[in-house]
Parts: sequence; C-alpha cells; structure tokens
Amino acid sequence: MSEFSVKKPFTVVVAVIMVLVLGFISFSHMTPNLMPNIDFPYVIVTTAYPGASPEKVETAVTKPLEQALSTTTGMKQITSTSAENYSMVLMELNQDVNMDSAMIEINNTVSSVSAAFDDGISSPTLMKMNPDMMPVMMASVDVD
Repeated sequence: MSEFSVKKPFTVVVAVIMVLVLGFISFSHMTPNLMPNIDFPYVIVTTAYPGASPEKVETAVTKPLEQALSTTTGMKQITSTSAENYSMVLMELNQDVNMDSAMIEINNTVSSVSAAFDDGISSPTLMKMNPDMMPVMMASVDVD
C-alpha cells in the first residue's frame, strides 16, 4: 500500500478528497431524530365545566362521554377523571387501529354528545398522544 501511495500520489489525494466531500455531503443531509415517529393508541378528551363540583362534572359530563365513547371501534380501555372544574377521559385503543379514522369517529361522537351539554360546559377538546409531547428532561430546584 505504501509503495502504491509513493508511486501514485495524485490518485491517493483524489481518493482522500472524494471521501471528505462524500462524508461532508452525507453529514449535512443527516437529520437527527431522537424518537421515531410512533402513533400511540391513546386519545384524551378534556372538557371544562367552570364552577362545578366533581360530582356534578361526573354526572353532567364524564358519564355521558364515557357511555358514548365506549362504543368506539377498536376500544381497549377507557379511564376517566372527574375533578373540580374539568373532566378528562383517556381512551386506549387497540394497536392495529388507524388513529386518523379513529379520531374522526371520536370527534363525531363527542360532537353529538356535547350538543346536549348545559350552556356552562365548554366544548370538549380532543388530543392524540404523541411522543413529541413528552418532556426530554425534567429538572427541579429545592431551596431551604
């Protein structure tokens, strides 16, 4: 190899320059992606009911939403939380469900249920769980 390098230095210089140029082009086109694109089969429906107790939120908002959403295609599990001023319904769907079509179906169901809500209840908000929503790092500070 050293004999070839001494006899043909121009070929070696061209090869080194080609490796550097191709390396630079490859490096400049790389996109760092810490987490791959994943569709989590979770949908969160939140509804605000200002000034209402948890019991009232449960009877007026959470129960009707749970009953209507439990018939969604591909439903695996439904969990709800009724607290003061808001309701949150977490739906876990089967892994093989198309999340876009499931969101359309859920949106239609929520729209039909929310039409019967009282005037003080805000319109429900739908949110698809996404890995990009999760924090990369959490930090806390404590002072005595």
